[in-house]
Amino acid sequence: MNEIDLLKRVRDDVPPPNPVALARARQRLVPQPPVRRRSTARRRVLVAGALAATLAAGFLVNDVVTRDGGTATPGAIADASTFLATAAAHTSANPDAPIPPGHYRQITQRTQRTWNFGPGNKFHGTSLNVTDWWVTPDQNPPYTVIMVLNAKKTFSSEAARTLWNKTDPLNIKPETLRSRDACGVGMEGGSIAPRGRGNVCRPSLFHPSGDYLARLPRDPSALLAALREQNHMLRYPHMDPKVANARVFDSMVTILASGIAPADLRAALYEAARQIPGIQLQADAVNLDGKSGRAISLVEQFGIRKELIINSRTGQFLGLREVATITAPLNGDGDPMPLKRGDIVTWTSVSTRITPTRPTVH
Repeated sequence: MNEIDLLKRVRDDVPPPNPVALARARQRLVPQPPVRRRSTARRRVLVAGALAATLAAGFLVNDVVTRDGGTATPGAIADASTFLATAAAHTSANPDAPIPPGHYRQITQRTQRTWNFGPGNKFHGTSLNVTDWWVTPDQNPPYTVIMVLNAKKTFSSEAARTLWNKTDPLNIKPETLRSRDACGVGMEGGSIAPRGRGNVCRPSLFHPSGDYLARLPRDPSALLAALREQNHMLRYPHMDPKVANARVFDSMVTILASGIAPADLRAALYEAARQIPGIQLQADAVNLDGKSGRAISLVEQFGIRKELIINSRTGQFLGLREVATITAPLNGDGDPMPLKRGDIVTWTSVSTRITPTRPTVH
């Protein structure tokens, strides 16, 4: 078993937050604010070759669906569509501040995973990866990136720690990986080809760059069509429409989680997501940093529900989570995963800030 096999079996058994009655009360007491307009003021990075960023997505929220704005039955597509339209309006009304000359946009992606192991899968461990990207004012590559794998690792017991130390002794201590030549801001794994070697740089839908995202349509229907066309995983004939929709949803997740999508594109993504069948509005949620929002979800193949966490007041994208909707869902190989219904698969946060400096990476 290698590290990729282990990552296929990760989970997070962090319990849900306080009862949803609190969220419902908050919905009644706190009115939706008006839109305000304001002026714009998988595991290995190869420094010399390719950067592999293995980040998965997920968030800890309540499984009970609540109503937004009193528009339809809780959890219905109409509720999700209404919320996404409002989030798009807030996002459009709050464009990103430009990066001042000589400064950088620092993007921080934090991902926590929990996996089961040992006899009867009675043990579990939790691992945190932290990745920081520094983006220049033109938002184009190359980017500086520093990833800390296993930044924090905990186990359910000392017996669990001892067993894991014997099972995977090379994957215990933190490991820092660096590059100053990344071509795209990666999320959910894959390789990112660096500049150099003939100055070749190939950002993609899975590892987007600023110039790549600038070419995507802002019309929601045209954007949805572009995401379908550019996702090479949708080129198989006779693909199940539900699987195709899930992969388009994944593409939206990747772009939002990159942290470099401008406000107009984020708003278009929210509008485009309204056209995906099966989306639902979930209860109040918190990301890995404890920031509160609402979750828009889609149940994907293998019975895993993927959710976007969005600040309901500003439209800001906060992060992701994945949740098992059935017990022992099958993985891509047809093998049951050691998950129970309601288990959190991954829990992530994405944040950005403007900074005057970036680290020197050789």
